[in-house]
Amino acid sequence: MRIAYLNGVCVEHDAISKAIRDEVTWLLESGHDVRLFCYKCDYEDVPHRVVNGVGEVVFDPYFQSCELAVFHFGIFSPLFDALPVTPVGAGRIVVFHNVTPRELVPPQGQELIDKSMRQIGNMAWADHVLCDSQTNLEVLRAQGISTPHSVMPLAVSTDLQPPKHKPSSDDGVVRIAFIGRFVKAKGPLELLSALVEVAASPSAPRIHLDLIGNIAFSDQTLVAELRDEVARIGAKDAGRLTVELHGNASGEKKHEVLTSADIFALPTYHEGFCVPVIEALSSGCRVITYDNSNLPSICGGLGTLVETGNRRALADALSQVIGEVSSAQWIEGGYADFSGRAQRYVGAFDPSVIRRKLTAFVDEFVARKSRVRES
Repeated sequence: MRIAYLNGVCVEHDAISKAIRDEVTWLLESGHDVRLFCYKCDYEDVPHRVVNGVGEVVFDPYFQSCELAVFHFGIFSPLFDALPVTPVGAGRIVVFHNVTPRELVPPQGQELIDKSMRQIGNMAWADHVLCDSQTNLEVLRAQGISTPHSVMPLAVSTDLQPPKHKPSSDDGVVRIAFIGRFVKAKGPLELLSALVEVAASPSAPRIHLDLIGNIAFSDQTLVAELRDEVARIGAKDAGRLTVELHGNASGEKKHEVLTSADIFALPTYHEGFCVPVIEALSSGCRVITYDNSNLPSICGGLGTLVETGNRRALADALSQVIGEVSSAQWIEGGYADFSGRAQRYVGAFDPSVIRRKLTAFVDEFVARKSRVRES
């Protein structure tokens, strides 16, 4: 079957791009003919055509002859306007990743969010919408989209086994990881502020924080603020609290950080899915995050949820969990019990599981369309 994929970009350090790459790979390996149309693609193993606009897609012979068109949507893109003009008879599937609420972005970005919310209306032309989470499905319903829809989680690589013990059990340094874009809505400055407070307590152990984020997709003003704050902490609190800002860390570096970390902390104000939580649990990290959007669900009862925006509660939660992962009880058995439960939970997001679901859905979807045409 000839399948056209459409999205603005397919680039490194981006969750939607990874989902597209996964799906294209699985469908190719299942024997389908697949091509991605986009403005930029970093991956040579993804068959693609780089285009300059929606017109180049609409009149492309491959697109005109495709039997199925799959659109990923998480932010406004002119390519999403090809949905209503998909060739007659071709199936149309949208994978919906949600849109960041306008109140959580800087004023200069709110017009783009408004355009994105209006463009959600294009989904009325789709035959089916796949949502990453129940949260995203509820957003569709709130927007009045009645297109048939269902929930299919993203695939998250869970092949990393948590270590038998974390480095903190040897050197006493509690390691904390943050992974997310460096924007206000992800709360990196709130996390730094809370950790400065926690580290000031005489009873606190030494703490190390690793900050990992996609610089290109971040707020550059906030990145500069982060760098200034990290430098200030280094000059004032070195020894009690150390912080390292990695920026566009490689996959290997990210895995190294998570495998070593005792805690994954992300005081974010909105998540449609949140891949890093699953990656962190897979690596044996305790998780601390705010209690909004998809976060209570994605944590699977294994995270410490804090009232959104409550900075006092965030500092208290960090202090409590730091104390727990530093305790003899945790080192002697608590960690092994937790990491075992986490491994069982994250198995539901394993790529092999999601691959079976995705390929089975596509096969059944096409078969159903064929039966309708024949009737």
